Amino acid sequence: MSVDYRLLERFQESRRRHEAAREALPQRWRSDPRPEVQAINDLWVSAVARARAHEERLCPASLPWLD
Repeated sequence: MSVDYRLLERFQESRRRHEAAREALPQRWRSDPRPEVQAINDLWVSAVARARAHEERLCPASLPWLD
């Protein structure tokens, strides 16, 4: 079996964006044991990671609120 590494860099960058977004959450939110809170946290992390990915593709000068 061979492994295709063409998407590895893209995957790793996505994971970095997700981890950075998760670190931006307050500690008490991250440590909340309720499943519904964790689901909301995951949704927020995904949305922030997607926004940051789109920000990288656009001209940063056009998005002053994302500094």
